[in-house]
Amino acid sequence: MLTVKVFRPMYNFTTLRVWQASQGFFLKIHELSYHSFFERNRYLQNQLLRASLSVPLNIAEGAGRGRSKEFAYFLRIARGSLDEVVSLLFILEKLQPQVFPVEELRAEASGIRAAINALHGKISPKTSKLSNSQTSEHPNSQPRA
Repeated sequence: MLTVKVFRPMYNFTTLRVWQASQGFFLKIHELSYHSFFERNRYLQNQLLRASLSVPLNIAEGAGRGRSKEFAYFLRIARGSLDEVVSLLFILEKLQPQVFPVEELRAEASGIRAAINALHGKISPKTSKLSNSQTSEHPNSQPRA
């Protein structure tokens, strides 16, 4: 007799608060990308949009994989994309001080990052490398020139 294993996603991603928050975050970044500054800086606009869109998409893809290890992997990718957005926000702030509401967006990103870390810890508590103590820079890291 042949046994067929039924695939079930780990989570319904649309019910995950972290996915909902990251989708809302993307929509705010999308709105920001209409600023006239980006008419001359399409490369920054494209990178900002792609990185911010990557966050909810990777959460959704990981949730549908059906295995904790794979979901954890996609959560790490989402976190990396979120960090990329935060880095771009710092760059925008340097290029156009007082034009972009980057403080609010960085604070929102910080909350999403904490939620990603919490979910990662929940699905893989034994192997979680995303503890709160490791959410900032490595203590031995040197600033790059």
